[in-house]
Amino acid sequence: MSAVVSLRDLHRLATDVLTAVGMPAEHAGWTADGLVWADAHGLPAHGVATKLVQCVQRIRSGGTVADPDLRVLTKRPAHHLVDAGHAWGQVAGTMAMLRAVDLAEVQGIAAVSVRDATSAAAMGYFADLAADRGCVGLAVTNGPALIAAPGGRRRVVGNQGHALAAPGHEDERFLYDTATTTMSTGEMDGFHERGERLPEGVLRDGRGEPTTDPSQWTTGLLEPIGGHRGFGLSLALEMLTGVLAGGERFGADVGLPTRHDETQGVSLFMLAISPVDEEDLARRVHGLIELVGASGEEARAPGAEAVRRSLRAREYGVEYSSGQLSRLGDLADSCEVAPLRLTSP
Repeated sequence: MSAVVSLRDLHRLATDVLTAVGMPAEHAGWTADGLVWADAHGLPAHGVATKLVQCVQRIRSGGTVADPDLRVLTKRPAHHLVDAGHAWGQVAGTMAMLRAVDLAEVQGIAAVSVRDATSAAAMGYFADLAADRGCVGLAVTNGPALIAAPGGRRRVVGNQGHALAAPGHEDERFLYDTATTTMSTGEMDGFHERGERLPEGVLRDGRGEPTTDPSQWTTGLLEPIGGHRGFGLSLALEMLTGVLAGGERFGADVGLPTRHDETQGVSLFMLAISPVDEEDLARRVHGLIELVGASGEEARAPGAEAVRRSLRAREYGVEYSSGQLSRLGDLADSCEVAPLRLTSP
């Protein structure tokens, strides 16, 4: 049976659990912010019921460091390089984007590269951090290899989550948050949990044959958007992340988040641009969104539905399934923290 949970209580649970397993309070708050953002925007694969459980499993198994040494290795006026020390990705990503915004507010534009992190979940959260401060934000991550080259049968590059956000009037934002495959691994896990088959054309098995079995993604090949163009975009984003960050791992060497006792070596790229005139930027963003909406009865800008969903979630909370509630109940018990407070659907 499902139930509704408030965003405030989800944040409280995530913060309590993370501090219980050794994460500093500030880092726990950053991570909780990112997880709750994902739930509010309709991205449960990156939300509390999924990623909080994974984070705790990784910390307990040694693949993620609860209290990492986040070191700034190089500082140039418009580009900093950070070694995350195998921090949870939302900790490293938040630190990096906040740093990029601070620098951009002084000099107009700044980027921060991160190496040796773990999976950072939804990139839209980090881009939104910049938009909340009046900047245009770009966030990119690499990840474990999931895509083969055109004509190939071996994974060589990840599906590279990336997002761009810009502020509009009041609660209006432009939010583009996606990856380079026709379906994400989180969505495939959702199909698997519901006992459903995948649509045609999103996955091949380990032999390179088309499959609709969602469990096959762990060893199969995800289909890139736009065929060879999506593969090319994946490589381009690897240049901005794994290659530019200079860590030990990039491309096919990035580890899987589900191997909890192994470090991943994920790299991130965070860019912030501070506009010359913030009010003019907001006006132009509004105009672009309005232009899209006026083009057809069903037309809407990317992210518009997610933004509307998040505004509703602030007031009413989000609905969790019995399976999600059970996982979080077990996690709360194991960490000896108060469970979620539930209301009727």
